[in-house]
Amino acid sequence: LRASFAGDSKAFALKLNPAGSGLIYSTFLGGSGDDYGVGIAVDAAGEAHIAGYTASVDFPTTTAAFQRYYGGGSYDGFLAKLNTAGSALVYATYLGGIANDTAAGIALDPSGNIYVTGQTQSADFPTLNPVQATSSESDAFVVKISASGQPLYSTYLGGTGLNNGTGIAADAAGNAYITGFTNAANFPVTSNAYQGVNNGSYDAFVATLNAYGSSVLNATYLGGTGSDISYG
Repeated sequence: LRASFAGDSKAFALKLNPAGSGLIYSTFLGGSGDDYGVGIAVDAAGEAHIAGYTASVDFPTTTAAFQRYYGGGSYDGFLAKLNTAGSALVYATYLGGIANDTAAGIALDPSGNIYVTGQTQSADFPTLNPVQATSSESDAFVVKISASGQPLYSTYLGGTGLNNGTGIAADAAGNAYITGFTNAANFPVTSNAYQGVNNGSYDAFVATLNAYGSSVLNATYLGGTGSDISYG
């Protein structure tokens, strides 16, 4: 896909055979700036989905991308889908607004829908059918894109303060399970929360969004009086 190295840091993706004895493909991924890959998920066809963040204004997005152009700030998140051979991009999009945005976690459900979470400091992060339309100082974000590259929803998630999405999973019904950490006193926990209040500094959080991203099915803090941070 890309053989040349540009910038000071470059995302890469490589695939080994099942025995680990041979390289099927290995490629750089990115533009002329710095690019960082942070998460990967593979579908039943062997197509690799990579999440990360980039400082490249020429990251190779595809024509049907949710966001074709760099939003601004030091970094934008990205999502890229490689074909089975690693020789071409099936889908690639920026995820970011005018400030700093970083993707941190990616998952697929059994239908091949793609889920990405991370952190955004952008008041203009590209939302779509959001359960939370407005941002704070820093928010987690959750984006769902269909297997064919159709954006389904994109939303902020957080309270007043610093919120960071670090990990995500999805089930067969299309519900998304997001974890991360927050120092907000008003993170949108639900009435049935295991822990309804922030116990001090950063607490971890776990939140479930329904398949349409239109409601938080459940959400809770997890933490004590010190700093508590979740990554997976």
